[in-house]
Amino acid sequence: MSEEVYEAFKKVDDCLPIGILSKGGSCSIDEVLAQYCPKKIEGENVNCEANNEKMSAGFIWLLITFEHLCNGQCSDNENEKYAEYAILWLGYRLNQISNEGIITLKEFYTKYIKDNKEHVNYKDHLDNKIDSMNIDSEKIDNIYEAFRILCEMYTVYNENDKECTNCSENAEEFVQKIEELNNNPNITGNNSYSKILSTLSDDYNYLKKYYADNCSECSNIPNFPDINPPKNSQHNSVDKSGHNRAQDNVDGSVHNSLQGHAGNSLHVSEFTSSSSSVASKLIPVLSIFAI
Repeated sequence: MSEEVYEAFKKVDDCLPIGILSKGGSCSIDEVLAQYCPKKIEGENVNCEANNEKMSAGFIWLLITFEHLCNGQCSDNENEKYAEYAILWLGYRLNQISNEGIITLKEFYTKYIKDNKEHVNYKDHLDNKIDSMNIDSEKIDNIYEAFRILCEMYTVYNENDKECTNCSENAEEFVQKIEELNNNPNITGNNSYSKILSTLSDDYNYLKKYYADNCSECSNIPNFPDINPPKNSQHNSVDKSGHNRAQDNVDGSVHNSLQGHAGNSLHVSEFTSSSSSVASKLIPVLSIFAI
């Protein structure tokens, strides 16, 4: 995960304030979100006004932004991961407007995304997956909190601060949250949620090794707790040494995630184009939420 990924989440969240979502206001990507707003007037894009319209547009914008960040260079696993995080974000944000009558992701998709004809090229394929798509609101909030802490860990690194003074504290907070999730059998016993934890473990261990190699005070940050891998998952649980199935590629992957963007700068506010290949990233990951 790169800093630009977290920047994308922050940018769309700034347009959708936590707690009480703004209505009729403006933000730095309103013009971009309008491209994906489900409401049209005589075929023309209009600014999203209602909360559900903004979240539908924000979700699609995140997926397309992540694809643009990858620029065709991301592995299938990384593409899947970014789509997974976008779905995690959507589930978390839907919980904040539960009083507006939206109960599940499936219901939201059917009502606000499925008929958005601008993106029918991949939504037709989603129809085959959406019937089994569901997320428990309490569980998704807890998992998203762990993801939020991990995002902060990715942005706290500073090349000029070789002591990385906050890394251990942030890592301990993250691991504590993961341990809470591990102690909940409703999460670890479910293939869908267990797979999300496995994805988080990959990103945590990438960052852990990078900190250990580059920061003088971060050689002792805790390992990601062991988790039970879901059946038929592409993710494996982390062993006690803190390494995982992708460890052979950690050096290059982490270095590119934290520093590679410096030579190939991309600001998410500049991204305005859509892509028909979003389906290749979104479709496989939606099935993880089948319960």
